[in-house]
Amino acid sequence: MFTLVTDRNKFYRVKRGQCARDVESHFGVPVLGGAFAGRIIEVGDKTYSRYTADVGDTYRTVALKFGVDEKLLEEANGNAPVYPTKKLFVPFK
Repeated sequence: MFTLVTDRNKFYRVKRGQCARDVESHFGVPVLGGAFAGRIIEVGDKTYSRYTADVGDTYRTVALKFGVDEKLLEEANGNAPVYPTKKLFVPFK
């Protein structure tokens, strides 16, 4: 029989009453698919910076500005549309 061993510092279980914004602001990682009580979210090994989109920004322009892959940037933000004042997670290289 196999036992799953995980690093507790890499995962977080969402507590009752928390929302995705709470978890995102505390750990600085995107929460895709919502945050509900009991959900386990991966929070370790990935580092992101926050960027507020300006007028005319797209995933392509932000990716070029920070030197990251456009597809990776889209995935980190759940492929949601980019609009002015939208807070984007930008993965570090």
